[in-house]
Amino acid sequence: MCVAPSKPKAPAVDPDVEIERENQETKEMGKKADNKADALARAVKKKRGGLGSTSLLTGSKGGMGYFDGTL
Repeated sequence: MCVAPSKPKAPAVDPDVEIERENQETKEMGKKADNKADALARAVKKKRGGLGSTSLLTGSKGGMGYFDGTL
């Protein structure tokens, strides 16, 4: 009967290293959430268009119906 050799066990993980890794992951998740919120804010600002007299022409809510060719 042939017995396969057992797999070597992984070395014990240092608790300080484990805590540092978890802290790094937490920071990265926070940074990722901040970047996502910034991207959303930029998309909303872009979609909203500008302000002022030309916003009817350049914004997403106005249109050519308000355009006066004599201006």
